[in-house]
Amino acid sequence: MSPAKKPASAKKAPGKKPKLLLPSAGNELASLKMKLKVLQRVNEIAASTFEALPLLDRTMDLVTEIAPSEAGSLMLLSPDKQALRFSVAKGVAAGALLGQEIPVGQGIAGWVAKTGIPLIVNNVEAEPKWKREFADKASFATRRILCVPLKSRAEVIGVIELINKVRDEDYNDDDLEIIELLGAHLSTLIENSKLYAEAKEKVERISAMADTAAAISSSLDVRRVLETVMTVAKDVIDAEASSIFMYDQDRNDFFFEVATGQAGEAVKQIRVPWGKGMVGWAAENMKTLLVPDVTQDPRFYSKVDEKSKFVTRNAISVPLRAKERLIGVAQVLNKKGGTFTHEDVELFETLSRQAAVAIENAQLYTDLQDLFKNTIRTVVSLIDAKDDYTAGHSSRVTQYALMMADQTGYTPGDRDRLELGALLHDVGKIGMPDAILKKPSGLTDEEFAIVKYHPVKGAESLAPIKQMNDIIPLVRHHHERLDGRGYPDGLSGSQISTDAQIVCIADAYDAMNSDRPYRKGLGMEESVRRLRKDAGTQFNPALVEAFVRSLEAEADNGKEVR
Repeated sequence: MSPAKKPASAKKAPGKKPKLLLPSAGNELASLKMKLKVLQRVNEIAASTFEALPLLDRTMDLVTEIAPSEAGSLMLLSPDKQALRFSVAKGVAAGALLGQEIPVGQGIAGWVAKTGIPLIVNNVEAEPKWKREFADKASFATRRILCVPLKSRAEVIGVIELINKVRDEDYNDDDLEIIELLGAHLSTLIENSKLYAEAKEKVERISAMADTAAAISSSLDVRRVLETVMTVAKDVIDAEASSIFMYDQDRNDFFFEVATGQAGEAVKQIRVPWGKGMVGWAAENMKTLLVPDVTQDPRFYSKVDEKSKFVTRNAISVPLRAKERLIGVAQVLNKKGGTFTHEDVELFETLSRQAAVAIENAQLYTDLQDLFKNTIRTVVSLIDAKDDYTAGHSSRVTQYALMMADQTGYTPGDRDRLELGALLHDVGKIGMPDAILKKPSGLTDEEFAIVKYHPVKGAESLAPIKQMNDIIPLVRHHHERLDGRGYPDGLSGSQISTDAQIVCIADAYDAMNSDRPYRKGLGMEESVRRLRKDAGTQFNPALVEAFVRSLEAEADNGKEVR
């Protein structure tokens, strides 16, 4: 007689792990096999992730599978060790529990956390440690509880709690033993996960500092660099806001240069007097100041919060210095989920030093740029001085060119290039004979040919200077026409750079609007009419209209533009 076949329902589903159920009491071999399977499953979970929450969630799935229960939760001790926080919850009431806290010492879970002693309660109504309000809050009917402490180096770090064993059975010593075994391994996994998170955070912080250093070395735009530094500081230190106060020597106070966070724009107009608040103390003492609770510190300057509507809880303030000279103070405010640590202080000091370097580099660059531009203006004034009637011409052309640049969305870098090119557009006139430049009547063909050569001469004189390479096309082509009838190269349309097209309009407008020995200036209205008449042939129509808009805007603002 052949053996009976197993029903189809008894076959193992491919790829599915069989459920782990505790063996009946007294079966030691089965119990040992069960423990080995549990450890195998724990190792599989440990190998699947280093992230804390997925690790805890998968472990709680295993816990409720081993000792089948209607609900289960894993609670971890808060940093101050005063409360248990629901980190993972399983069952119908899970959503109501996540993130909630139970004070250490209260309820069964709180008692287990305080004493480190596991507890089985198969009749909660008869247990004085049980607190009904916790069950009522979750709208869950609790009958039985098994609670096991999680320990690391003999210290409690959390608890596992199971509620209502299925089939209304009592929890027993076998349940307790296997959950304790699993809990011991889970504690190790939690500690490893913390170490992984700390290592990951350190890598992120080092990477952030490297990125910040790269930003500083690759840009002299101080505002952009400082915004990068302070955004990195806020994100890496996990703060709600960050800011840089610059020191104003003339007024002896501080103003916001950069501010991130919700109150970023609101604080831009606020100034802090010397010696006031945490900023004033850090500046006056040239020391870092860590304030864990501003309500308990007399150095807190509440007027900033009153004006910005931002509520400060804690802060780090670091003086920014360049060669022992105070240039400002950097701050991070409100550590998310706690208070700032000494590691946060060390990181913020490092980032603040980078910010100080960025400010100093930008100031040195600005000083050099100012010196360079002033030198150029001196040279330009010498060119313009060759003819009484063209005095100030290059400065006015530069003003008009920048007005067009602002209308057409030039970037700060492009604007700087245009400014320098406009100032030097007539540099080729330096060697031109005064007899031609100052001639009160019309020029002969030979004289006009000499005048027409000044763009070429200007470009050639700038060619040996590497820093001038970007402006040479403007200098050479500012007399080219859109229709190709200009000079010196007869370029047309898009062959002419936008910079040169802009200066062409500015140069023509100033020539028409200025007095000459043989006529008076035409005035703004007539000069604009002529620009529009020649738009499309000599001038770029879009740029002409941008220039007219800028002239009208200046007039509306009551500013005089020649």
